[in-house]
Amino acid sequence: MARYRFWVHDKDRKGRAIDERILKAADEIGPDLARYRQEEIDCESTSNSMLQSAVEAASQATHAAPIENPPGYLTSVYKHIVDRFLARKKRIVPVEDSFLEDLANADSAGSSEDAIHNRLLIEKLLNAMDDDTRLICQWRLEGYSMQEIANELGITPNCLSVRYTRGLKKAAKDVLQRKQGHANNGRRTAV
Repeated sequence: MARYRFWVHDKDRKGRAIDERILKAADEIGPDLARYRQEEIDCESTSNSMLQSAVEAASQATHAAPIENPPGYLTSVYKHIVDRFLARKKRIVPVEDSFLEDLANADSAGSSEDAIHNRLLIEKLLNAMDDDTRLICQWRLEGYSMQEIANELGITPNCLSVRYTRGLKKAAKDVLQRKQGHANNGRRTAV
């Protein structure tokens, strides 16, 4: 079986160049970092994605102050991301198939169509977000607190919360307007 090749983009999600020292550190220690709790993660591409997030966070931190030990800093950020990911993953409770079958057959259970519809609606909402709101949302999904994100962006948590809330409201409004627009296009008018 071929060994997985870890790679890191040289630009972040916003298209900004990653700090060269951080990229060099990622190339040097990336494969070793990826072994941290790998048995629990059990997916090389997930490890690679978390490594990319760590590289972006470390590169962003270099804008606030120079980092004297890029490999050490990158290791710390990566471990934080992995630990938060695995802590979230452990909150999922495994259940037996018979329980799921009973749940699916219960009268109160939603239809699979509703579940698919909700998933598509969430994807539309994510696609309607501006870049800043989507980035904040992704960090929240990765387990970062609003305080941690605010520190990373160099703003107050209150400012971040207002920015995020406004971005979510605008995205929701855009999705609803598109939905109403499609509904209106399908109506027939009487002559």
